[in-house]
Amino acid sequence: MLLSPLNSCSATRFVALQMTISSFKRPKCYHLHKLLHIHIFKRMNNYKIFISAGESSGDIHGANLMRSLLKKNPNITFYGLGKERMNEAGLHCLCDMKTKSLMWLHALTELSAFLRMKKDCVRFFQHETPCAVILIDYCGFNFQLARAAKKLKIPVIYYITPQLWAHGPWRIKKLRKLVDFLIVIYPFEKSFYETSGLPVTYVGHPLFDELDRERRINNHLSMEEKQVGEYIVSLLPGSRKQEIIRLLPLLLRAAKQIKQTIPSIKILVSCTSEQYFSLIRLIVEASHLPAEIIVGCVRKIIQSSDICLAGSGTVTLQIAYYHTPMLIVYKISPFAYFIARPFLTTPYIGLVNILANKMIVPETLMCSNNYSRLANQAIELLRNNQKRHLCIENLRSLMDDIGKPGASERAAEEIFRFLRQETQPVIVKSETNSNDKMI
Repeated sequence: MLLSPLNSCSATRFVALQMTISSFKRPKCYHLHKLLHIHIFKRMNNYKIFISAGESSGDIHGANLMRSLLKKNPNITFYGLGKERMNEAGLHCLCDMKTKSLMWLHALTELSAFLRMKKDCVRFFQHETPCAVILIDYCGFNFQLARAAKKLKIPVIYYITPQLWAHGPWRIKKLRKLVDFLIVIYPFEKSFYETSGLPVTYVGHPLFDELDRERRINNHLSMEEKQVGEYIVSLLPGSRKQEIIRLLPLLLRAAKQIKQTIPSIKILVSCTSEQYFSLIRLIVEASHLPAEIIVGCVRKIIQSSDICLAGSGTVTLQIAYYHTPMLIVYKISPFAYFIARPFLTTPYIGLVNILANKMIVPETLMCSNNYSRLANQAIELLRNNQKRHLCIENLRSLMDDIGKPGASERAAEEIFRFLRQETQPVIVKSETNSNDKMI
């Protein structure tokens, strides 16, 4: 039987019922909550997300996160600061970042660029009001953006948080004031931030997403040719100019001593970017050591190597992913070490050892140019099969625990979950009344 439309009498009773319901007592903050709910809901439906990554590694992880977010909602438009990879993923970049690295913004020569970028970002926040601001790594500049977004009541999400657990734990108080939600990439970071009362979730390291993608695309990558009885020793000084200048000469001296003891070694030098090829070539030529410089193809270098000598950064995780024995080196001046030592909170300098919570690969913090110790450790790892196999097994065990891909997908899901929560009322206990109140 079809229902007849409401007649005038029914309509009158319906209106009266609505008025009766609306007369019920509501919490004091109901209307404020309703306005806030509508405001945030509108921001979510405009699908504008601001995202900022200051360095090349952040650019890669930012691009993967953007793609994962777009899979879940293809209507999102991204604005912010990034480089080539994020631009390819669809970022509307507010500033040309191709030749800039935010780590040098403290320099006086870049001060004007710093102020201009910050001004452009703040203007965007004011005029466009994105539904969220996502910050990736590099706290120096991103903290400034977080402060500006917070003043405008824009939710701030920090993905790949600064390593405050290693240096600067006192900055957590600032982080708590500026950030609404943390997405961390190391398992121990979750408990570290939770004890400080920060909302945090762990998703894994997005580096393994990139490595898994490379493995699937270049499954038949040719390895570096090796003669019978030959060892390949690879030097990976880092991806930044100052790291290369500081570390590569030391690694080359150590490699020269290794070659004096084991003449049948082949030396490879990693050059992560074409822009540093000339610099690396000059340093290698000055060492008078026969070495092959390979631009890009870090995976090929690592998988071809019998041992890698590397800086203490993320590259150590990449080496661990392929279960290649390594030595970790960190070069620092005696004065800088004297200043920094009281603030170091971890017993290890290499990410691999920090994550394993034990020394699974040798590491050296060098305040001088004493490369002999480094060379002797490398020779031992090449010749001592027992130590070599133990190192490989420890790396394999660590990667079984933390080396699973999917971090970018999990991070995207957590971001959407957080933004959905932002539109929901929060239940709190009233100080004056035992009844719950909706805010």
